[in-house]
Amino acid sequence: MADACFVILAALYALSVAFGIVPLSGRGADLDTDLACYAFAMAGEHQPENFHADPLLSEATPANSLWNLQQFTAEMLTPGDQYAVGLLRAGALIIFVYLTGMYLLGRWLYGRPGPALILALLMSVTIWVGWGTFWGVTHSDPVPRTFFAALWPFMLMGAMAALRHAAWRPLVMLVTGLGMWVHGLGALNTGAMFFLAFAFHRPQGWTWSRHILSLVLCLVVYFVPVLLFLWPSLGQKQALGPVELEIFHELFSLRWAKDYGHFSRRLALFLSLGKPVFWILLAGLGSWFVVLRHGCERLRRLASMYPAFVLALALVATFSWLESLLAPRVGRLPMAHEFVRGLRYLLPLAWIMIGGVLGIFWPRFAGWLRTGFCALAVVVVLLCNGDRQNTAALYAVAEKTGLPLPYVAKAKEDAARAKSHREALEALKDLTAPGDVVFSNSGDLGVRHIAQRGLFLTFKDGYHPYYNKNLDQARQWLANEKLRAQSPTGYVDVWLKSGLPWLICDRPEDRDTLEKYGQVVWENPGWLIVRRKADVSGPSSGLSPDVPAAPADVSSAPAVPASPAGAPAPKPQDAPQ
Repeated sequence: MADACFVILAALYALSVAFGIVPLSGRGADLDTDLACYAFAMAGEHQPENFHADPLLSEATPANSLWNLQQFTAEMLTPGDQYAVGLLRAGALIIFVYLTGMYLLGRWLYGRPGPALILALLMSVTIWVGWGTFWGVTHSDPVPRTFFAALWPFMLMGAMAALRHAAWRPLVMLVTGLGMWVHGLGALNTGAMFFLAFAFHRPQGWTWSRHILSLVLCLVVYFVPVLLFLWPSLGQKQALGPVELEIFHELFSLRWAKDYGHFSRRLALFLSLGKPVFWILLAGLGSWFVVLRHGCERLRRLASMYPAFVLALALVATFSWLESLLAPRVGRLPMAHEFVRGLRYLLPLAWIMIGGVLGIFWPRFAGWLRTGFCALAVVVVLLCNGDRQNTAALYAVAEKTGLPLPYVAKAKEDAARAKSHREALEALKDLTAPGDVVFSNSGDLGVRHIAQRGLFLTFKDGYHPYYNKNLDQARQWLANEKLRAQSPTGYVDVWLKSGLPWLICDRPEDRDTLEKYGQVVWENPGWLIVRRKADVSGPSSGLSPDVPAAPADVSSAPAVPASPAGAPAPKPQDAPQ
């Protein structure tokens, strides 16, 4: 009965997320930028005629054409061409799978519903680990790492079963390798964890030669899907000259220094006393000692794998650091800088051990105390969690019931702002023609997946020339970002340099400046759409010799009168629709 109640409640929670996140995001206008990349990839695949001049979507490359489980799920849940809505619905579904998976893992390990519930709640809490990543499920829009995290408890249970039934080990490694099509970093780190655990546990009665042969088979079946997944990238040009390396190094420093620069300093922050991560890991370590002595058979089996898991994650992080140091010395770009993010898997391991101690002492508590503790934990996690997905659930419930729930006032403000953003993107789609390329001051990726128009290179797009080793595009990206950074209105110079006729801008306070160069043809309280004057040319001081400006008179639709603030955009009769 308790198990069925949890599954029903998890399903209701996921449905609340689904009903709340769509209006909260303006039907996908306000998305996490990672999720927006998958949304515009879907748009580019289904409507390539709209993106023949887009710098990313005009041709398929290893960096913009990766298929994964998230996109497959979203395809089935997408209404029409609203790709962001499909992704948001898929995200709500995976939240249900995540919570259910963590509960089932706890139920399997601890044997009781109470500690299993607490584990699922702990696993849902957002804990930042550094390197631009975190553990948890409600912080932002679910992305592939969330999908992998939702499947991770099932994979962990499989690995634990394979520890006893050694013949299953190659199958577990094969499934983990196939996880590359869910999330590559998750599959690589989890594969290292499972392999070392298997290596350190020679089955009873097996000779060393048989054990080694089994490990070799595990590696083979694991790396077959891994290499198949990576082959398009591995097949690219790898060796680069000193000048090329310098340009890509500069791009890397500007695009990723915030997350990956100064490895030792970031590792020190990861383990600093002022961060919750340190205390959670310390509590997990202490709980491991308790579980190792007093836990049930399954808990002790997992505890025996714990050192191998920790060592594997440490080795992967060390490889990430060493590769970033050594790759440039042999004329190659560092490509493993993100592997260090696998250290986030230390957190679920710690939560499992902490839950294990709770499971050991759970029978000693009075029944009323156990019930009260579970109820209090649910209330605290639901009502004291301002994460985006949880806020969406509360917003949906409040809209249906009128209950005065926390975070709802802010959610209404966010929904109104997202609606305004959506109106601007829809107006942009009406004003422009398929195939047009638009400039956005803020790198608004909704131009691609909602307005379904090409978008001039954004800051987020820096990954594309780096992973594709596109030198010309890297030069262009660097020149644009340097010019953009010169002042708060540096984007105006980049727009003029680009030669593009259309600008969508979320800085209405810059209207006077923009009207020197173009006509505001649509506006609402938060957004402007500007059409450039035909006689305006780009700033000569901002031009890069490597990136010639496009002609200033490239246009696809005539100017139209500006809409009153908040009014729908007029459709010009003679503009292509």
